[in-house]
Amino acid sequence: YIKSLGVTHVQLLPIYDFKSVDEAGPLGFGKAYNWGYDPQNYNVPEGSYSTDPSDPAARILELKQMIQTLHNEGLYVIMDVVYNHVFDVTTSPFNLTVPGYYFRYDAKGALYNGTGVGNETASEQPMFRKYMIDSLKYWAQEYDLDGFRFDLMGIHDTETMNLVEQELRSINPGIILLGEGWQMGNHADGVTPSDQYHADRLPGYAFFNDSLRDLLKGSVFDKADHGWISGVKNTELAWDIFSNITGAQTVRNYLNPGQS
Repeated sequence: YIKSLGVTHVQLLPIYDFKSVDEAGPLGFGKAYNWGYDPQNYNVPEGSYSTDPSDPAARILELKQMIQTLHNEGLYVIMDVVYNHVFDVTTSPFNLTVPGYYFRYDAKGALYNGTGVGNETASEQPMFRKYMIDSLKYWAQEYDLDGFRFDLMGIHDTETMNLVEQELRSINPGIILLGEGWQMGNHADGVTPSDQYHADRLPGYAFFNDSLRDLLKGSVFDKADHGWISGVKNTELAWDIFSNITGAQTVRNYLNPGQS
């Protein structure tokens, strides 16, 4: 069915181990469900998707079999990764290893909340940067993934993301890297966010383009703000839409159409 749609790439929502679903509880239809944007253990496949969460090997083998099956059908597989925050800092392996190191804090020692879910990781810290790189290389090599989609990529810093690209392209020169480049996060002085306004510093990444979306349908945050298909017709809007569909070179700091 997927092939019949003309699809070439399948992006999997988070498949690492996430916190909200109890793998030991009922997992039948309607019993346990979550998108998976609540990370617990980044380098372990989520057990609730396997036939037997109590068997450590099952989740690994079955995930590899699924990816291999998609590959056998000529489809590429992209993994959705969420390194920008964790479900619960107090029980996070990061915080249990070195408290106060892996997350960003304000001057009073309170967690920054640039993600909107209570915490944000500090990719500029050398050991978190190393962890991200090692983790992504592990998924790319061990599970033969063809790309990564970075959730809330604007939380991360450009130096880390460029090192990520360098390492991943050494494994797979054609790997696809894309992310949510929203302006967000509490970056320290001298740390450049990986948002779409710094796309020119991240030549190997593509960004979700909210400009085209909002111009066509209106703001996602203000229901009174309408777009082209909602009846707003003016020359400025038309030119902005034209700019987007011809490469988006004047909309954000994109270096080329492939970044949009």
